[in-house]
Amino acid sequence: MYFTEFHVSFLPFRVDLSNVLDLHAFDSLSGISLQKKLQHVPGTQPHLDQSIVTITFEVPGNAKEEHLNIFIQNLLWEKNVRNKDNHCMEVIRLKGLVSIKDKPQQVIVQGVHELYDLEETPVSWKDDTERTNRLVLIGRNLDKDILKQLFIATVTETEKRWTTHFKEDQVCT
Repeated sequence: MYFTEFHVSFLPFRVDLSNVLDLHAFDSLSGISLQKKLQHVPGTQPHLDQSIVTITFEVPGNAKEEHLNIFIQNLLWEKNVRNKDNHCMEVIRLKGLVSIKDKPQQVIVQGVHELYDLEETPVSWKDDTERTNRLVLIGRNLDKDILKQLFIATVTETEKRWTTHFKEDQVCT
């Protein structure tokens, strides 16, 4: 049996662990801090893979929960929302803070590929503040204007269908 001696050299690094640990980034208990964090996410952000972008938008008002579910399901499950070039929008990650009609608590929405969850936080909307929805979407072929329009159609509780960018009979592959 042969053995090869293997040396690994490490450079000494000093990292303040408070900058890395215990950030509570995914705590549902940190609704307020999530709201503040989402305010600082740039509107559109490129990634190393240039086909992937991050978009964010904010819409005031309340969403009907069933309409919000339809909006998210069309993006994540049906994959039938298209951009201006008629390319299917592919959402890889979805996160945000939403205001659901008739619910006093702020609701966190999180989605990865085809899975998503709406979770109430213990933080209630204050009577003197305007209810606001903030979403961050990461994916391919995303069009911020179209996604915001579709979300506004959800939030304003209109009975209008999802415009020409939503194609029930044209599932993306």
